[in-house]
Amino acid sequence: MGAAGAAILASAASAQSINWASFSLDNSRLNSAASVGLSDTEEKDYAYADFDQDGYIDLISVRKQPYTTTGRRNNVLFMNEGGTLVDRTSQYAVASDVPGDQGFLTATNDRDVAIGDLNNDGWLDFVTATTFTPNQAKTLSHPRVYMNLGEVGGVWQGFVHEEARIPSWGTYPNMCGVAIGDVTGDGFAELYFSHYEQEADVDLNDRLLINDGTGYFTDESSARMTSAMRGSSFGTSAVMDDMNGDGAIDVISVSGSGATGGLTRSSIAYNNSNNEGFFNLLQIPYDGAPYHVATGDLNADGLRDMILSDDADDRYLLNQGNDAFGRVQWGPAQTFATDDGFGSNNYIIDIDGDGFDEAIICDVDVDIPGCGRRLHIYHNRGTVAGSSVQLREERQGSNYGAMGLPQLAGVHDVAIFDIDNDGDKDMVVGRCNGTRVYMNNRDLVGTDYCTQAVPNSTGQAADMQIIGSPVAEENDITMLATNLPSGTFGFFLVSQTQGAINQPGGSVGVLCIAGAIGRYVGPGQILNSGAFGEFTLAADTTAIPQPTTSIPALPGDTFNFTAWFRDSVGGSSTSNFADAVSVTFR
Repeated sequence: MGAAGAAILASAASAQSINWASFSLDNSRLNSAASVGLSDTEEKDYAYADFDQDGYIDLISVRKQPYTTTGRRNNVLFMNEGGTLVDRTSQYAVASDVPGDQGFLTATNDRDVAIGDLNNDGWLDFVTATTFTPNQAKTLSHPRVYMNLGEVGGVWQGFVHEEARIPSWGTYPNMCGVAIGDVTGDGFAELYFSHYEQEADVDLNDRLLINDGTGYFTDESSARMTSAMRGSSFGTSAVMDDMNGDGAIDVISVSGSGATGGLTRSSIAYNNSNNEGFFNLLQIPYDGAPYHVATGDLNADGLRDMILSDDADDRYLLNQGNDAFGRVQWGPAQTFATDDGFGSNNYIIDIDGDGFDEAIICDVDVDIPGCGRRLHIYHNRGTVAGSSVQLREERQGSNYGAMGLPQLAGVHDVAIFDIDNDGDKDMVVGRCNGTRVYMNNRDLVGTDYCTQAVPNSTGQAADMQIIGSPVAEENDITMLATNLPSGTFGFFLVSQTQGAINQPGGSVGVLCIAGAIGRYVGPGQILNSGAFGEFTLAADTTAIPQPTTSIPALPGDTFNFTAWFRDSVGGSSTSNFADAVSVTFR
């Protein structure tokens, strides 16, 4: 595996371990000086994209001394060279239009970074948000814009810091978060900054910068947004997203101050789709003490939801459609099952590739020292678009293996993207005591079919998944059935013929296979779904069961897998089936 050890994010609730995602530690994927890589003890915030257009995703790490301090640090540009992240800061990120400035090699207090094509030249640029740098020159105290120089003669040129692209806000702007999005609808990206107000600071509130069409920005905050929309106390995070689906980009921000008179809220400033670029409605979906916000579609219903890292319990809110004014109607702010205190950077990302986004919350607070909490990865166990959301950490025990509880502790930020171009998402984890790289080594295999699966007594249709490798000779697939009634018995079925047989043998469900059906009913193969309503079984691809024998899976063969299980309806015993997965081996 090219790794120090295997790490499986799995359920410890029963003997049947649910391998929904699996990672192996492979720090050889990070090539840099230890002080900015594997042994980096500074605060780290990440952003990633393919900057040089070579087909591999690159990584930015902006760094500062942790917590509410003025200690500036150098940033790092990791270029992805065939699946290895190599520090190429000196080659590609030191140019600047400010005499004496060395780009990323100039120590700054950059706390956030966002990526976008600012001048529409087809090359991705980025912007950093800089905090805690009072009474310094603009080049150190203000957000910094880095323009992608593109190619000359087929050779990528890297980035240049260009100070003149943004206006001046005086000696202490103290911006903590940055978002990029086209709020005017003209095809050019705007910038929104979260202001990290402290009692001794100049109170700028959040700021909206408008792109002139060439990547230069003017502050039009007051002309386009009310002061209430931009109000901020300890603003650390912002997102630009179309929350109400009207085609105009809205601004979502947080303010987490607990100071007297300070704002504690998550707010949405709605863009007026009839006068795009001007904001006409303010909404406060949550009034706790949030520090970070992320948006995404948690239940795959096409509507934008949000998660919030809070000083108290972290929350997620589901979008339930719009009201008569075009504002989102939010469901209740729901808590996660496991939460060990303050949180920071958070994300909504589909880690396991099943079409349902996970919720990820880092733990190191931006203000208060302490690395004793841990990263939380909440598996989204949804199976039907628009259904209720099931977010659960798949293992609550103390032994995660290579990605164990100690390895999840003290995380400033995590970058989740495909490092090695194999089609699944890997992780760069930035901790208080260093950086770690975890490679995704288990994939969902095959194609789901048979959407006729009938909901069981849980109210959900059972979901069939295959995890592992479709390469026959690797003999590495695991069958997984979820959304089952708890404590029920069942087993897996397989056939080379697809079908849709209604209520066979008195079942209430649909059998999604036909023809010669094999049953996994040997010793240890009749399974119990346990407390969490799921079971799993490793399948031997050298001996796929048939009605009277078994056969090997050969390259080019297609097998279809489903699961049968006992259930009850109205107090009467019956049975049901999961949907099915078709796997073509190679």
